[in-house]
Amino acid sequence: MEDKLKLVPDATTEIGSDLTRHDMRWLIVSVGLCALGWSTSLAQEKSPPKPAPEPLEKLVERLGARDYKTREAASKALEAHGFDSLPAMRKALETATSAEVRKRLSIMVQNLERAEVLSPKRLTLKFVDQPIAEVVKEIKKQTGYPILNQSGNNPKITIEMENATFWEVMDRLCLVAGLTVHHNEPQGMVLQYNDYFTPCVSYRGPFKIVGNNFNYNKTVNFGPLPRNPANNQMRSESLTFSFTLSTEPKLPIMSVSQPKVLEAVDEKGVSMVVPQSSHESMYHSYSGYRQFQSGSSVNLQWPNKETRMVKRLRISLPVTFLASQKPEITVEDPMKVKGKKFTGPHSELQIDEVKETNNKTQFQVKLTARNTGAGAAQDYTWANSVPQRIDLLDAKGRKFFQQGYNYENSSPGHMQATFMFGTNGDATIGPPVRLVFNHWETMQHTVEFEFKDLQLP
Repeated sequence: MEDKLKLVPDATTEIGSDLTRHDMRWLIVSVGLCALGWSTSLAQEKSPPKPAPEPLEKLVERLGARDYKTREAASKALEAHGFDSLPAMRKALETATSAEVRKRLSIMVQNLERAEVLSPKRLTLKFVDQPIAEVVKEIKKQTGYPILNQSGNNPKITIEMENATFWEVMDRLCLVAGLTVHHNEPQGMVLQYNDYFTPCVSYRGPFKIVGNNFNYNKTVNFGPLPRNPANNQMRSESLTFSFTLSTEPKLPIMSVSQPKVLEAVDEKGVSMVVPQSSHESMYHSYSGYRQFQSGSSVNLQWPNKETRMVKRLRISLPVTFLASQKPEITVEDPMKVKGKKFTGPHSELQIDEVKETNNKTQFQVKLTARNTGAGAAQDYTWANSVPQRIDLLDAKGRKFFQQGYNYENSSPGHMQATFMFGTNGDATIGPPVRLVFNHWETMQHTVEFEFKDLQLP
């Protein structure tokens, strides 16, 4: 179900009606008790306290009970705790010896981790006539996302939202302040001045889908033509709907597959779905790079040119995204490990040379990376991902900015290049003490979204 924007409501009427119903219920109970000769004071006695919830550790222990009903009850109780139960279940999964316990824990952990990844960041804001800088500061605090205001403006705005998703908040901010937002890999979310707004938007968890346009094309072909043309072979037409998928910074897009039209009807209820051909080929866009925005389109038919609107359009889009990024190889003091190799579960690094330039504000790292995982020889995109997997850090964990790289040798499962890192004028970044090569775990998900009342060309 589509997330809805929740502004802070004026709850006077709703609360007042609830209190009225509450009072009426107690009045009826009191009258009934009096009729039975009971004292009305009994109705005002406090209900017995609810028993304290069972500790998560105890629930995990009951997963291995001999009784099936006990195991089922423990599973449901753990699931009811939601994301709060994940740390306890992960810990128990590491030490569990029972096959039954491990099976139940594995399924629950996987389901909860997936749900956690696909849950949008939610924010509550209440700013009345406050500078944009203060609003951006609070959004950064609640999400942990880097956000940079490059608009050059800091007017005072009013924005009040409760339990709203990240994209709902960012779009409201942009609408109120006259801004636009895009993701820049080194800087994060960047706000810039823009005198336009985007009305055609669908929110789905951590994703935002923007409807861009309809493109209608009609062609009359004068040749070359077959000697015996079929009906209307000289004429053709096409109707295309294009859209853009954006994702939260926590969930970079790795690839998208071919979108599918689930439903498309005009204002008269006539279907606009193009019949699928049995020979239709599927495409899969994957370059190995992570990205935060991806454009796509679907074809529609327009059987009745008198209709002027698509009443409802539902689309599904298969997406592969980067679910987690974890350090696989950590090289301490990279300035002193020339020629050494470092091996991880899936990769191997050889540090060929590290040198400093430009008064210790820039560093060049020449290295060779190898994919040692299964299917390395067939993975032609792995080498593309290497530049985005490398982090150069100072003693406090602050990252140097990557300033480009030069390929020297590359093949499936192998890459040799020189990477340039710099402080970009940030004097707080100290000398590099650690180089990290990250391992990526991906996840597949189908994003379903819809638009309503779209104007046709």
